[in-house]
Amino acid sequence: MNKDNLQQIFDNYMTRFEVINTKHDENYKWAVAKKFRTLMDQALSKEGEEFAEILSQAKVATRNIIDSYIQPFQGMVFFAKKEPETVKKMFLDLYSDDEGLLAKQEKLIEDFFTKSDELLEKYTPDSFLYKQDSHAVSSYLFLYDPNKHYMYKASHSKAFADCIEFYDDWGKGRDIKLITYHRMCDELL
Repeated sequence: MNKDNLQQIFDNYMTRFEVINTKHDENYKWAVAKKFRTLMDQALSKEGEEFAEILSQAKVATRNIIDSYIQPFQGMVFFAKKEPETVKKMFLDLYSDDEGLLAKQEKLIEDFFTKSDELLEKYTPDSFLYKQDSHAVSSYLFLYDPNKHYMYKASHSKAFADCIEFYDDWGKGRDIKLITYHRMCDELL
């Protein structure tokens, strides 16, 4: 990692923070994370239709953080209306204790993808919508516990890694090697 480039990025960010914050509201993700955790905890304590309704509120609270063109979080809300207990279990499993082991977290994420794919095939087999990706799942994790997880967005992460000359391979698509990605993020902290 090129520490000089990293320091230059941090210096530029801090020097221009007022301008950047005025244009982009740098604090909103933290406000969303606080609201998201509260709503997800409420949703996960409910059954059936109530779970789906509060999950929908959590989706709305995330604004533009998770949903993109393929609408993965909207898909979870859609599936929760069909199979609330299945989707609830998916999130409970995703948020379960990984004992601080990134390999175990990767398995929890892989299981989330698998179950989501099963729901896609069952309810929307010919649609390009609602497919979960690494960004969506990392966002569910980050917004639920930002002290433990990092959000991942492929294009942004790759561009930043190039700027700081971090060239270790953390995978691509759904196959993210968390140990490598977290090492980069930990170094940034």
